[in-house]
Amino acid sequence: MRGVELRVPIFPGARPRERRLPARGGHVKITAVLHGKEAALTKLRTTLSGIALSGAVLAIGVTPALADSASGGAVPSSATASVTKAQKLSKLKNLTEDSYASQGRWLDAMNQHMAHKQSIEKYKFNWKTDYCSNSPDTLPGGYNFKMGCWRHDFGYRNYKGLIGNYYFKKNGHKKRVDKALLRDLYTACDYKPWADPLPPSERKRLKAACRKTAKTYYDAVSAAG
Repeated sequence: MRGVELRVPIFPGARPRERRLPARGGHVKITAVLHGKEAALTKLRTTLSGIALSGAVLAIGVTPALADSASGGAVPSSATASVTKAQKLSKLKNLTEDSYASQGRWLDAMNQHMAHKQSIEKYKFNWKTDYCSNSPDTLPGGYNFKMGCWRHDFGYRNYKGLIGNYYFKKNGHKKRVDKALLRDLYTACDYKPWADPLPPSERKRLKAACRKTAKTYYDAVSAAG
C-alpha cells in the first residue's frame, strides 16, 4: 500500500511536521508538535478500507485519556487530602468505643492497616503495641488477650499523641477506653473451641479464671495514671 501523507497540527500556533508514513494493517504512526516538542502518538487504529487516503488531512484533538497520560496519571488531590485533627479524633472515638460494634470496626481497621489500605493509613494512627505489657497475653484454656490489649494501646497512644494525657483523662476518653478493654477481654473469655478437649466442668473453671484475670487487668489500668 502506498504511503499516506498526514498533516497533524495539534495546537494553534504549532508548526506542523509532515511525514510520509506507510500504513500497515490499519495502524498509522503520527508525529505531531505538542507545545513545541515532538510527541509520538502510536497505535492510532483507523479503518482504512473504503476511504480515499490521497491528500487526506486528519484533525486530531487531545482526548481526556491523552490528557491523563500527560499528567502522569496523578491521583486526584481529594484522595490524598490531609485529614484534619477533628476528623482524626472522630475516627479515633469511632474505633475505641465501649461496644461490640466498635470492637468490630477496630478489627476491620487493623486488617486494613496490615494491608496498607489508604482508607485507614490516611489517618496516620499509631499502631504500635506491646500487647498486655508485662502481663500474660494468653491464658490456660486457649484464651487470648492480645487483640483487646492492642486496641487498648491504640486508644492510649493515639489520644495522648493528639490531645495529651491531661485532656485524655479530663474529657472521659481514658475511662471509655479502659471500659472497652474490659469488654474486649470478657469477649475473649467467651472462647470455646468447636471440639473442646476439656470436660465442661474444666471449661467452666477456666472461663471463670479468665474473667477474673480480665477484671484484674481492667482494675490495674483504671487505677494507673
